[in-house]
Amino acid sequence: MTGSSALMAIGHILMCYTLFFSFHANKALGYGATMVESNKSHAPPSCSGTTTGLRVVHKYGPCSPSGLKKTSAVASQILAKDKLRVRAINSRLHNRRTIGLEGQGTTDTYLQNDLPGAGTFWVSVGFGTPLKDFNLVLDTGSYVTWVQCEPCTESPCPQQQNPSLYYPSFSSTSSNAPCSPLCNYTQAYFDKSTSGGVFVLDTVSIGQDYQIPEFIFLCADKKIGDFDGAHGILGLGPASSGDEFANYSLATQTANLFGRVFCHCLPSSGNSGYVYFGEKAREQCPFSGTYTRLLRNPVFGASYYFVNLIAITLGQKKVEVPSGIFSSSQGTIIDSGTVITHLPFSVYSELSQEFDRLMSEFPPANPSDDGVLKACYNLADQDNLAIPEMVLHFENLDVNLDQTAVTWKGNDNMSQVCFAFAAKEDEEDVTIIGNHQQQKLNMLFNIPDQRLEIGPERKDPFSLGPQTITLRWRNKPQVSLKPQTVRFRGHSGYSHITPAFYMGNPLTPYPAMIQHDRTRLDHDAKQVEMH
Repeated sequence: MTGSSALMAIGHILMCYTLFFSFHANKALGYGATMVESNKSHAPPSCSGTTTGLRVVHKYGPCSPSGLKKTSAVASQILAKDKLRVRAINSRLHNRRTIGLEGQGTTDTYLQNDLPGAGTFWVSVGFGTPLKDFNLVLDTGSYVTWVQCEPCTESPCPQQQNPSLYYPSFSSTSSNAPCSPLCNYTQAYFDKSTSGGVFVLDTVSIGQDYQIPEFIFLCADKKIGDFDGAHGILGLGPASSGDEFANYSLATQTANLFGRVFCHCLPSSGNSGYVYFGEKAREQCPFSGTYTRLLRNPVFGASYYFVNLIAITLGQKKVEVPSGIFSSSQGTIIDSGTVITHLPFSVYSELSQEFDRLMSEFPPANPSDDGVLKACYNLADQDNLAIPEMVLHFENLDVNLDQTAVTWKGNDNMSQVCFAFAAKEDEEDVTIIGNHQQQKLNMLFNIPDQRLEIGPERKDPFSLGPQTITLRWRNKPQVSLKPQTVRFRGHSGYSHITPAFYMGNPLTPYPAMIQHDRTRLDHDAKQVEMH
């Protein structure tokens, strides 16, 4: 058998394995529903990091440094804190709150930063020289980055350092930020916590490839309240040009380096995701070019990532979003800091009724403790569930949600599984697409071009294991091949997959790459015997 024939045979074998796996792992129950295993053991978590971006972890997942677990009590706390964040966002957008700025009296200028919330997704960012890593909440609803710190107020400065604090005096590259427009700040929150501090400049490291000198961030030396173990916030929000803090945003400060472009994939609790910036974002999160516009709200400007949500489909029922919602004081924002998606009451009502109809064979369960999630069911004894499929229809872009984004588990035994959407408290409030619905999606934010591209996460269509490919055939020496480049081209499903192999000398090691639906994963291949 020639080398090309062997490679063709490998292609056929991998093709059959891929189609077999995809058929059984994603067996459809009918139009608008997908079979998922609810009480089965799951694969080990994938917590590998990235050198060109930031690894994103779920605060309550096995990849998180927090050590926290999502119990039923924690699930209730998450929703309670999420309600506070939603109220804070709407309060700020509607200009119903002010903060005091030290040295300047009381003003109606607010600092859009560190909204109260559950802080679900964390990244590790390095500060100072020598480098010290801190766990920050990933937040597209804030645009100023801050880290908890301890400025030196004595001479000499104490040598003992708290590992969870940033010490400006111990960094050789730290300096005071110019006090224009602001130097000191203080802020209070709905959950009775407060924060305060000063702006400083220091070197910030994004992954292993990027060091940003003289980056301006908040050194929070006054913090009272529950921030859940995170050391601060990485603000990825789009600073509005009219905001006096706009020049302090990460997007603005790194515009020459990253071009105000980034991509993130928020993981499920069992795995890790990623954030990439600039050209790496374009390379790692490539799409077909279909996008929805990032909009400037007629009332609120570009203070958040506003989009035009047109409709939502649940199963076979499509519910239209009122067309005038964006031209008023409302609109729809994409926010990684909010957990649950909040919809106009009319939209939520129709969707929840349809969810109830589709889940009617299961016994009902109590609503969530805070009353946010109302359509809940007891699925404790169910091995396989028919979770309705869901699609968000944006202007020019349809987004298929992962099945885990449709429901919210109140506990591990599945005795309380709820429809993971809520109605807005006030019809004047904005519609918010929360992070629970963003999980397992590639989201590319292009601020200069005002584009948001959304596609499926980078998936491994099948597991090949950490081995090499071994070719054996009669009357020929055995040849062991190191991992090679394998490309799969096709749709987001597993139909119409055409494998193509690219190899040089078969005895030369090659980096492994699996490309599927414009996504890439590093893997090794396993033994294949040819006769």
